[in-house]
Amino acid sequence: MVSKKDKSQSFQQFSNILLFVTIAALLWLIIKLSANYTVTESLTMNFKDAPANLIITNDTQKINVTLSSRGFDLLHYYLKPVSRRKVDISLEEVPLHKDSESTYSFGSSYAKEKIANLLTIEPGKISFDENKIMLNMEQLDSVRVKVVPNLDMSYEKQYNRHGKIGVTPDSVTIYGPKNIIESIDNVYTENLVLKNINSNVNVDVPLRLEEMTNADTKNVNIKINVEKFTEAVTNVKISHDYHKQLRLFPDKVKIKYIVYLSEYNIINENSFVVRIDTADISPENNFLPIYLADYPNNTKIISIEPKEVEYIIIDENN
Repeated sequence: MVSKKDKSQSFQQFSNILLFVTIAALLWLIIKLSANYTVTESLTMNFKDAPANLIITNDTQKINVTLSSRGFDLLHYYLKPVSRRKVDISLEEVPLHKDSESTYSFGSSYAKEKIANLLTIEPGKISFDENKIMLNMEQLDSVRVKVVPNLDMSYEKQYNRHGKIGVTPDSVTIYGPKNIIESIDNVYTENLVLKNINSNVNVDVPLRLEEMTNADTKNVNIKINVEKFTEAVTNVKISHDYHKQLRLFPDKVKIKYIVYLSEYNIINENSFVVRIDTADISPENNFLPIYLADYPNNTKIISIEPKEVEYIIIDENN
């Protein structure tokens, strides 16, 4: 019969052996991973940011890459999930060369840094089977359309827009398949929400493009001049072009209007023209309606009092 003491000694011996084996395996692994290896792997390249007038027809392709590096560096790559073993290449960052009507290329060396970042190795340890990377792109149809800002705005009390909303550029060229762009009359910006505005607005806003379309400009600048306004009142003399002299009661009207503070001092009673409608003059009618013939564009009329005036025709022979 085996005693408890013998069992304990056997277990201790087994644990020691297991520990030595584990340490030896780790040492062996470290030695192996510290060594340099040269391997060839297939990487997926995703192309994006094509020129606005072109569309990529093979936006994903595989390329063989030769890697010369320590095992530790390569292990970092092999531990990545297959779905993440890919490199994004922005065509805005590489010098494209047109090889044929629909074939373009760029030097493979421009992809080295992207791949080096993915694998966390030095670019000099990467080489390619080919000197250039090929891709296919096709020319798109185009149309010039107006930009329409999509705005959701509100102003703080006693503030409002002064002048027109500025959009730069106010039109863009849209590229896409002919059957899609031929029905596009204008292009909207993404929705811009501005609440309680009390100062000038100067902001870049992305365009909202239809699927399978592109534009020569992806963002537009929106400028809105905002000013504080106030209410003002002026008394304006009524004028007319009737062929006889008229006496009006009253001969002035009170105009209440809104004006921006910056222009308050340059607007007065001479900025408005008020007339009477003499077409209604008759012995049976003692009152004539008045109308505002002219007023400054930078004002907003609140009210005009009175709406009509009494009149008498003055006999010039008396």
